[in-house]
Amino acid sequence: MKRRLGRFDGPHVIDVHVAKRIKMLRKVLGIKQRQLADLFGISPQQLQKFEAGRDRYKAKHLHLLSQMFGVEIDFFFAGIPDEIANMSRSERDKFISTVNQKSEVKNSSAIEAVFIDNISRLSEQQLLMVNERISRMTVE
Repeated sequence: MKRRLGRFDGPHVIDVHVAKRIKMLRKVLGIKQRQLADLFGISPQQLQKFEAGRDRYKAKHLHLLSQMFGVEIDFFFAGIPDEIANMSRSERDKFISTVNQKSEVKNSSAIEAVFIDNISRLSEQQLLMVNERISRMTVE
């Protein structure tokens, strides 16, 4: 049986959103791309594709990340309006272009504001887990 490869029409906005949430948390926690790539058993170049939203994170990656960061898997999907999942290709392209332009303009204070907003949504138990992981990382 011959395997047919489907046509790839670009990243879905949800993939881009999840990738940005993971990248933001990785940076805030001071985890290097190389460390995360090693954890997944992939190359740093593949991780760059994940972070850019060009490739999808696998379910096992999301599971590992949720345990490592001390967050529920839902954290990675938080903030996605229901309408996004039903966008047409042209709407999706326009949205992704806008998101990418905004990302290029962001400065560190904007990233801090997003982090504070996201961290404020975590439960007390999740905050304690993140704090514990950060403490362990700073000691190493």
